[in-house]
Amino acid sequence: MPLPSVPGPRPAPQPGPHRPEPPRPEEVHVLLLGLDDLAAALAVLLLRCGVLGLNVNDGSPVAAPDLGTGVYRPADLGRPRDEALRRRLRALDPRCVPVSAPELFPGALLPGTVVVRSTGHVRPGGGAVWAEPALDPRHPLVSLHHADGALLRWPTVPWAHRPCPDCLRATLGAREPDPVPGGPGAVLTAWARPAHAAAVAGGLAVEVLAVALDALWDDTLESGGVPAAQRGAPEGPDGRWPRARLLAPPWPGDGTPLELDRGLCLCGLGQA
Repeated sequence: MPLPSVPGPRPAPQPGPHRPEPPRPEEVHVLLLGLDDLAAALAVLLLRCGVLGLNVNDGSPVAAPDLGTGVYRPADLGRPRDEALRRRLRALDPRCVPVSAPELFPGALLPGTVVVRSTGHVRPGGGAVWAEPALDPRHPLVSLHHADGALLRWPTVPWAHRPCPDCLRATLGAREPDPVPGGPGAVLTAWARPAHAAAVAGGLAVEVLAVALDALWDDTLESGGVPAAQRGAPEGPDGRWPRARLLAPPWPGDGTPLELDRGLCLCGLGQA
């Protein structure tokens, strides 16, 4: 009767390819310029996602319309927006020590940096360019522009290619007319503004995280000896610059695409 075979020692496992540790949200740094209610909600959501490096800047006072998303409280009315938001962020997470100093924002050589600029509508003749800090021109910019109750989401571009008021006014010229005043569409729009702003802030938080992760992921691969993908100027599906999106209440998922119009740009920023 043959004896059962005895299995020999198993071969030692061969080491697989090195997998670097994935980036962490604590490595993301976000500079916010303009702190209306939507931008403040965006900052809070980024904090809840683990982003601790928040540089928040807007010395204008908190006003009644800023209370819509619930970040600012009635007791904050009249206080500088950046001061009120820093207090709120520290209360939500003591690990977060937000500052209001663009000059302390890291350069673009540090991966994971994103600039968010939220501006109001500038009427013709209201000035060529907003007061802006001197930043590394390579910083990715998430640009939000408020115009008559809607939000224009400009494509993410380097800070050097940021849109000026003339670019934004020309692009907004193609928007559809607003709902008829007094009709059900206009009433629903008025009712839903806080919900719409909160939902849009959630989508923008994911966009900011994705922009930061692109750079952090490339840096992680390069540190492991893997060449990162080369990225040039952002392109749309037709090879041109991607479109802007007009995000207007009441439906958060609806976004009207708008062709970028930089033909009237006189400020030298239209380098696309």
